[in-house]
Order: sequence, then structure tokens, then C-alpha cells
Amino acid sequence: MMEAPALNFPETSVACPACGSTAGRLCTSHNGSRYRRDTVHQARRAAWGALQTSRAKARAAHVAAQAAPPVVEAPVETPPVDDIEHGTPRGYGQHRTRKVPFCQPCRDALNAQNRERRAAARQGWNRGLAGEPTAPAPVPTGRDCPVAECGELATAPQPSARMVHVVWPYSREPGRWYCPGPCQAYGMALAEIRAIEEVGTGA
Repeated sequence: MMEAPALNFPETSVACPACGSTAGRLCTSHNGSRYRRDTVHQARRAAWGALQTSRAKARAAHVAAQAAPPVVEAPVETPPVDDIEHGTPRGYGQHRTRKVPFCQPCRDALNAQNRERRAAARQGWNRGLAGEPTAPAPVPTGRDCPVAECGELATAPQPSARMVHVVWPYSREPGRWYCPGPCQAYGMALAEIRAIEEVGTGA
């Protein structure tokens, strides 16, 4: 049996699934009564091939792990400290100085301060005397507009289909109907000017 060529086959390094021969021993036939000196079972070749493939994959994975650069975790950035005095006019100024988007509490605080200043100015100007507010009246457009309804309050129905409703957010100027063109531009400019004292929520 020692002269059998099959003992030199690399496949004999694994056990044979077909006949049950252990590693290093020849395959057998006829229920183990005959040794296969020149060949091995196909199942033994397949088992040896699978073992070689598994070893090759393991070596490749080991080489790849050795060649891979070390994983460096990115440093965690500490968020900036928010020391803005939110909800105050000073906080609104800090938003502006630091170029940080304005928050609603700071907008509300600045608007409240502006309203208090205007109220104090009105009381100082007329010794605090105030009467009933005068109902808004149509204002001139600054041009000799032949349309009588131009400048009417928007609380009235639209005078005609071509009339444009002009209104500006947070403006003390009420909405009005204007002719399209120069009259409309005049109305928008007037409404925008009368909104300058208020800080818009879209700032």
C-alpha cells in the first residue's frame, strides 16, 4: 500500500466523504475490501477543492486587513454656546451682530419696545391727550388720475376688474385699491414707508 501513487495526491490530505477513508489513507471500494491505489473518489477531490478555496479566501481577507489603513474617527465638534439673550431687544441686536437668524421671541421683544417708544412719544407730544381716531380717507396718488375710485380703501368692493389691491405686511397704511401702473407703485411705496418703524417677522 505504501507504493500506491494515490498516496502522493494532495486530495488524500482530507477525509473522503464517499468511502469514509481518513486523511492520509487510500480510498476504498467494494465496502472497504479493495484499495484505490491510483485514484481517489470525486467527492474527495471536491472536498479538497472546497478546503483550498476556503483557505484562499481566509488568506485574502488577512492580507486585505493588513493593507487597510487604520480607521481614524472624526473628532466630534462641540456646538457653539448659545449665549444670546433671547426674548429681549438686546438679543435681537446680538442676532444681527453675529449674523445668526432672528428668532421670533427677539422679534416680538423689539416690536414691543418700538410700540412703547411710539406711545411715549405721542403722550409727550399733545400732553397725552388723544381723541377718537379719524377714519382713513382716500389719499392722492400724486398724479392727476382720472379714476375716481383710485386710492379707495380695500374694505370696499373692488371698483373694477383692473383695480389692484395694494397692502404691505406690518404697515400702518391700510390696504387700498389702485390703478395698475404709476398709481400702484405710489401705493406700494406709501405702505412700505409706513411699515419701517415695525420689524417684520420675515427679517
